Amino acid sequence: MKNLHFLLQRIQALYQVMDDTLEVAAGHISNVSTEENLHRCHPLHLLESENELMVLEQDYVKLKTNLKDVLCSVCDHAHDCCAKILTAKAKDGSLDKLIMSEFLILAKSIEEFQHQSEMISGTQSTALRLVLQNQATRFVTRFHEERKTKLGLILENEQWKQADVPMEFQELVNNIISTGCITSLKSKEDKIYRDPQPYLIVNGENFAVCGTALMLLKMVIEYCQCAEELPMLAQDLASRLVELLKAFNSRTCQLVLGAGALQVVGLKTITTKHLALTSRCLHLILYFIPYVKNHFQSKIPGKQQILDKNFDQVTKIYTEHIREISHKLESIISDMFEAQLKKWEVKAPVPSPSFSAISKQLNKVHELIHNMLSPEELNNIFLRVNNSFKNKLRDHLLRLQVNNDGGPQHGLVTQELTFYTQNLKKLQVPCDFNMNDLWQSR
Repeated sequence: MKNLHFLLQRIQALYQVMDDTLEVAAGHISNVSTEENLHRCHPLHLLESENELMVLEQDYVKLKTNLKDVLCSVCDHAHDCCAKILTAKAKDGSLDKLIMSEFLILAKSIEEFQHQSEMISGTQSTALRLVLQNQATRFVTRFHEERKTKLGLILENEQWKQADVPMEFQELVNNIISTGCITSLKSKEDKIYRDPQPYLIVNGENFAVCGTALMLLKMVIEYCQCAEELPMLAQDLASRLVELLKAFNSRTCQLVLGAGALQVVGLKTITTKHLALTSRCLHLILYFIPYVKNHFQSKIPGKQQILDKNFDQVTKIYTEHIREISHKLESIISDMFEAQLKKWEVKAPVPSPSFSAISKQLNKVHELIHNMLSPEELNNIFLRVNNSFKNKLRDHLLRLQVNNDGGPQHGLVTQELTFYTQNLKKLQVPCDFNMNDLWQSR
């Protein structure tokens, strides 16, 4: 492209000499473009001043137009030749073998050549522009399908275990948070290797994540980078990224909440730890949605309403998915409460086997998920779990005909609840428990 541009520049210089000569020959000395050309045309100007004009006005207009047409034709021909080469490379599959960075270099060099040649001719050449548009569209389709397929394969093999976080991901996230923009980091020659860490730290908050979530985050950044380099395809890339994010959410729901991972990867059961990890992965992607939306809005400002609608929809379905996971966690714990309280007998010793089992199960659940979820989410879950326990306990007190009468059974219930609340305090989770709540409806 550089050599072709250099050739066009030389043709432009020749055109300018011929054009300036025509200006002088027609008596339009003030139209000569440069001092150099004015000096070159000076003898002709002296000749013209002593005699009649060498070019009549009507011939001047015709020649002026013809010269410009020749220059435009040369530029158009250069574009046509490049377009034919690009089309031939597309037909033999050469362009399909290019990775993202290689295609972006090619596209940028073509766009730069287009701009430079249009500066020379003063007109737009459509042939090369159309071919580039078609090839860029094909590239985006292939780019998207490759990542969609890759994400699907990774999900099909995901064991839903917490993954170590390579430092390249941490540095990537740090850069996004510090700049407020989604960009990829340039590789450093003197890069120092550092061991992976157990959590991805985002703005001071720990995120336990699985490997698939890290790969999805990397893909999201690649879509944004591609839109940065090819603004003309930003809208298409945004739509396809929304599709990818929805596909991740849908398949994750099928595998975890829908228990599809039992058959796909052979998990024995979907545990509270699996649920908590999935919730945290969704939270991670959700955290960066505003950054992604702002990035695409800067590339296609006229489509803000469409972008808002699409990314707000992604936010909505991710938020709903997280809510469903929380409900599932609470349901598992609530079912455990019910199973133990059905066997509960109000008699010594205290704590009873049922309350001992309840506390033991709560300790186990807390141990599994407290490092997975944010403190706020963990507290909210245990707050709702505690309310569920109070409701179930009230029903079973009614079944067992235990009254708030200060009798022996009432005393045993009070001791059981003291044991229960002390256990929650050790876990440092909400344990607001008003004894009067159990007897209000009695």
